[in-house]
Amino acid sequence: MQATPRKNLREEQKSLTHRRLLDAAVTVFAEKSFLDARMEDIAQTAGVTRATVYAHFPGKAEIVDALVDRVYGLREEAYADLTALPRWTRTDIRTWLDGAEARWREMAPIRRVANAASPAALRSLDDSRMQYIKAHERYVGMLVGHPERWRGVPPAEARQRALMAVLQTESFFSAWIAVGWPLDTADPLHLLADSLCHLLAPALENDATRV
Repeated sequence: MQATPRKNLREEQKSLTHRRLLDAAVTVFAEKSFLDARMEDIAQTAGVTRATVYAHFPGKAEIVDALVDRVYGLREEAYADLTALPRWTRTDIRTWLDGAEARWREMAPIRRVANAASPAALRSLDDSRMQYIKAHERYVGMLVGHPERWRGVPPAEARQRALMAVLQTESFFSAWIAVGWPLDTADPLHLLADSLCHLLAPALENDATRV
């Protein structure tokens, strides 16, 4: 009867170690670059043995793959938060963007080292392209997953609006946070909310209708 809790604890510990190793890899790759970094460096930074690193990752290329997966996972978490909102109003969209900003700030250093390492890690361009497409298909599917929100809107139009909203969000956060584009506006997310509300207009409700 106690086997399941012990198994769950082992899986949780394994997951925590996995995340710890990825955090360490981000630090090491930022300091030494992908080519110069060693698995021993990652082990030392994570405070584990070299064998532990190899138990999770056969090599540095697989670590880069896991970092890329982490970036896509953080994005998916952000769009899941938006999808989970009972209603979409401008106020809801603006509030959601605060949480989305936090996720993009978390993924920014991961993206920088993963992007720098990808050529050396010999990632296939076709594989990267398919991963990008599949991930964005998931995001769009999530945003159009409540047909009642898109009542009266042709499915193809709903999907394109959702895709454009996703791309608008990612493009803005990438320029602002990842690249460090200087902005003079007091509240950059206010204008981004305007843009997203325009794209998602058929699925939005008026703030005044909220109960």
